[in-house]
Amino acid sequence: MYIKRQFQQNQFVLYLMEQQFEIISTTRSQDEYLLERKNKSSIEIVHVSLKQHDWKRDLEQHIIRVQRKYKEIKTNIFSKNKYHFYHIFIVDYPPVDDWTELISSPDNVSITMVDEPDEWQKVQKQLELNDLGQFTEPVNPLEMEQAVYFLKNRILMKFNTEQEKRKKLFEQGKPFWTYVLLVINVIMYGLLELNGGSTSIETLLAFGAKYNLAIVDGEWWRIISSMFLHIGLPHIILNMMALYFIGTLVERIYGNMRFLIIYFLAGIAGGIASFAFNSSIAAGASGAIFGLFGALVFFGTQFPKEFFRTIGWNVIFVIGLNVVFGFTVAQIDNGAHIGGLIGGFIASAVVMFRQYKRLWLQIMAALGFVLLTGGIFVYGYTNDANHYNEAVQLGEIQQQLEEENYQEVVSLTTEILPYADQQKAELYFQRSYAHILLGNSNEAISDLKRCLELKPNFEQALYNLALLYANNNQINEAVPLLEKAMRIDPDNTDYQTLYEQLKQN
Repeated sequence: MYIKRQFQQNQFVLYLMEQQFEIISTTRSQDEYLLERKNKSSIEIVHVSLKQHDWKRDLEQHIIRVQRKYKEIKTNIFSKNKYHFYHIFIVDYPPVDDWTELISSPDNVSITMVDEPDEWQKVQKQLELNDLGQFTEPVNPLEMEQAVYFLKNRILMKFNTEQEKRKKLFEQGKPFWTYVLLVINVIMYGLLELNGGSTSIETLLAFGAKYNLAIVDGEWWRIISSMFLHIGLPHIILNMMALYFIGTLVERIYGNMRFLIIYFLAGIAGGIASFAFNSSIAAGASGAIFGLFGALVFFGTQFPKEFFRTIGWNVIFVIGLNVVFGFTVAQIDNGAHIGGLIGGFIASAVVMFRQYKRLWLQIMAALGFVLLTGGIFVYGYTNDANHYNEAVQLGEIQQQLEEENYQEVVSLTTEILPYADQQKAELYFQRSYAHILLGNSNEAISDLKRCLELKPNFEQALYNLALLYANNNQINEAVPLLEKAMRIDPDNTDYQTLYEQLKQN
């Protein structure tokens, strides 16, 4: 009797919901339900159906369609959970042909035909349910029909309430500031291109890129201004795409003002971490964008079920991919990325959710943010080695040479040399050149010797040192240097001319 089967089905579904199963989907007539329950390492999916199948083939196709539908709903980049499907058909009679061979199909699929009361005990054992017992059925058909109506409405109400609750989590605000930030970043990129180019160091510095030495000198605002500058077209395209997709999602979850606070606090945390651990000139919204990832991770800690049901594993995968990518590509500013990620996570705990207040956690998070960023800033401020960038300093030294500020060149090179690494030979050479023009030949000779110890085939250093030795009438020291320079560049007439003059003497 169909009404009886309806009663058993809806009573069973309601019981499953009380056992922490959640409805994933149902049909309009509610003759079929798909529910799931997540455990630590596995997911149980229960399919409860009233569909009557006369043939094994129809039953098999139905099962395949249901499993495919579930996987479409639950698709993500990766998930470590194992699935087990339980197909429960409440029927008057099983298929007429031998359908039992389907039971021995994959290990993660169970099929039960409930055509006798005793079959419910099998269901209870499979799902490890407690106190399933026998359903108390109304005797009167009219009462049973009313009971079915009541059960269906109760299930639907619980399902809709959960759906509405979940929906509200992602509807705390309509994206606004995301679009404002996108426009500001694009405008700033255009200004950079119109004023010397976004890859020009001079232009970047003039517009507020992160430059450690300037920050130490008091230009702390560069930590914020650098968030709106981008170096080259690929940089801004990738960052703006990430800001659009991640920013709109985070703004919907946290609301407009909370989103803006998270964005700026994460950007500041990323900028401070970059100041402390990266000596290069830096710019970009990456720290703030990674902070938005941190905000999503914090959302996952507070609403794990909704997080992993929707975006969870995908977010974790993208973060992991970017962190690995950052450590394998030298140009990536890992300090900004990881600092922004952590900063965004903590900032999210500070602002919390509109509908979910936890004052003690917010106070602790605010204190933690101040202590962490403050501590990292102090470390960066006191770490002199990280204040200097050799490439930038060499550019500044070259400019001072062109302006004939030779004493300034000596001061600049002397200041940076203790912290130099890859460009140390070039710095010694530039200082030697300034000493030559200041008439300090002994200092120039000393610097050129150090330069050649670091870079033995530095042609110009070989030639300049040979000139200085020649001026001091140290011919025996000068000639080997010129011979080496000529071996490196046989066609250089300056080397040949000086060499011939010395040989004649």
